[in-house]
Amino acid sequence: MESTFDKLNEDILQGMSGKNNFVPIGLPKLGRYANFRKKILTLIFSNTGAGKSSLLDTIILNACNYHMKNPEEMKPDFQLFSFERNSSIRIAKWICFLIFVNEGIEIQLPKMLGWWDEKITPAEHDLILKQKPYIDQILNDYITIHDGAKTPNEVYKIMKDHFEVKGDYEEVLIKGHKQRIYIPKQERIIVIPAFDHGNLTKTTKDLPNKKQAIDKLVTYAQGFRDLEFAAPIWVSQVNRAISAATRDKDKEAELVLDDVKESGDIADACDIAISLFDPLKHGQSSKTGYKPADFVDMNTGANYFRSAQILKSSYGMDSIRFPLAFNGFCGQFKELPKKSGLSEYDYDNLKQSVLSKEYFFNT
Repeated sequence: MESTFDKLNEDILQGMSGKNNFVPIGLPKLGRYANFRKKILTLIFSNTGAGKSSLLDTIILNACNYHMKNPEEMKPDFQLFSFERNSSIRIAKWICFLIFVNEGIEIQLPKMLGWWDEKITPAEHDLILKQKPYIDQILNDYITIHDGAKTPNEVYKIMKDHFEVKGDYEEVLIKGHKQRIYIPKQERIIVIPAFDHGNLTKTTKDLPNKKQAIDKLVTYAQGFRDLEFAAPIWVSQVNRAISAATRDKDKEAELVLDDVKESGDIADACDIAISLFDPLKHGQSSKTGYKPADFVDMNTGANYFRSAQILKSSYGMDSIRFPLAFNGFCGQFKELPKKSGLSEYDYDNLKQSVLSKEYFFNT
């Protein structure tokens, strides 16, 4: 039987040959530490309105788009548990994203769905219909959306059924003891269970309070990572205590792992923890060097600045910060350059580019 060292050496040789063993998230600087890799459980957490679901959607769409262009690379298999949003609303937001990135045209979701007095034009409807082949492809080949809040056992059954289709379970003798192992049918696929967001896990008779239900689902997510070599990603809300006056007095306060709402188990279980922070929501500055107030549209009040921080990394560096531009109407994130590398002239041009949304175009 192949030893653990031999398996490690195979991974090293594969890396030396330049073969990707990960799925890129489309945010290169953050992705250096947080691309999707087998056996890695990732936590993304933020306060309300910071854009945590949008960040998840951005990296899902980026990952699918990358594999479409590079089919020889590792393929993502997203099992998206959309506890908060129904699939129609989620897909509508993706269509807004795709039209803006590819066409440079802004169609707001409320307008698309007829919620405003101002309705979409026939030309805009044609643009929406133009996205159908792409949406059909990603839903057929890359993403399965599981609508609505689920109990831990419902999630477990869905995932185990999926793993049984994608691989086989076997029992082997290791040092005289029987152990169950999982053998995928295709090595170049990463199964990515995505929980958005985990705080909405449903309780049951046996798990009557929220913490018990969340902790059980965390345990299952760890199992998917360790036995089936999946790459779970967990989105979480922070405690309301982040808004407390004692935190607001610190003009450079950021989120910490203890802020994760209702269960500390996910913070302990995850391999990588990423906080998403909106400094302006708390009247704070940013340790990235950027001035968040510079990225607020004075006419609409739209806030285009966020920061991400790696608070935990079991296999690399932590406490690394990343400035991000956030195009909220379609949930699009894009990395900003390092502030220290910008001249005053470059910084002014960057501000104008972000505020005009030109920065977000697919160039």
